[in-house]
Amino acid sequence: MKSLSDWSFVFAVIGAVSFCCAFFSPKSFELLMVSGFGALLIGMLFSFGAMLKSEKGKTKFLAVAAFFLLSFILVWNEPFQIVRLLTWMKN
Repeated sequence: MKSLSDWSFVFAVIGAVSFCCAFFSPKSFELLMVSGFGALLIGMLFSFGAMLKSEKGKTKFLAVAAFFLLSFILVWNEPFQIVRLLTWMKN
């Protein structure tokens, strides 16, 4: 019954790892950043689905918290990286 919560957790972990690895690999910064941001976004959508289905447990909130926390950290440390990321995702 907790399938959406589990998928949101999986995508949140993949997104967070990819997002954090982007800072250690300057050659593939954009690719890792976009894949991490996309995985966090997909995890957040699964999390909202779990909230709508009223699944039990607290893992459904992890993807939403990770998305906003990592976005806040990115904007706080390097404000123009979010503009660069969104421009890259648009094209």
